[in-house]
Amino acid sequence: MCTIDFSNIDAYLFDLGGVIVDISPQAAIDAFAALGLSDLESQITHGHHQGLFKRYELGEISTEGFIDAVQRLLPQAADPQQIVAAWQAMLVNLPSERVALLERLAKKRPVYLLSNTNELHRKAYVSMAKGYDNVEKVFTKAYYSYEIKRSKPDVAAFNYVLDDVVIPPHRILFLDDAPLNLEAAASLGFQTCKVDAQQTIIDIFNEI
Repeated sequence: MCTIDFSNIDAYLFDLGGVIVDISPQAAIDAFAALGLSDLESQITHGHHQGLFKRYELGEISTEGFIDAVQRLLPQAADPQQIVAAWQAMLVNLPSERVALLERLAKKRPVYLLSNTNELHRKAYVSMAKGYDNVEKVFTKAYYSYEIKRSKPDVAAFNYVLDDVVIPPHRILFLDDAPLNLEAAASLGFQTCKVDAQQTIIDIFNEI
């Protein structure tokens, strides 16, 4: 369990996939394989995509360009909605209690989001939690890699946030499930906490 002195925290910075939203890269890999696009294990990963998926995550290509690129890779034609559905298969679940926690935290301190994500996943996750029409509203501000053209673990992504929020990194608690991202944040002075199945955000904030 992370040892955190919450009196020394002025803001929270959350990752999205694997922290707030449960994800399954394998589900997306399997869905694309069903369309005839195989061997994507090196490109679709838990938080650090490569190749075409990395370019989409960094906003180097549009959603339309992404769909067109996937169609060109397929051995046979697929409807754009089939491609979208395959990609969205990665997003598994967003428990409403996690959103409720973020709402509770936001009443006392700013709550920010820094996510390696893309337009399609953003559009999908905001309406995944039951009882919430737009989960994005709980954040003081959300930073998406495809919009800021930077992704974790590149320190440029964290510096972008720091320049915008104007809060010293040592007063920000960063929560992520990827060690590389946590190491990058710590190198800049962020307080960090690893989130995993044994230590969810519900567990971390249980006593405050």
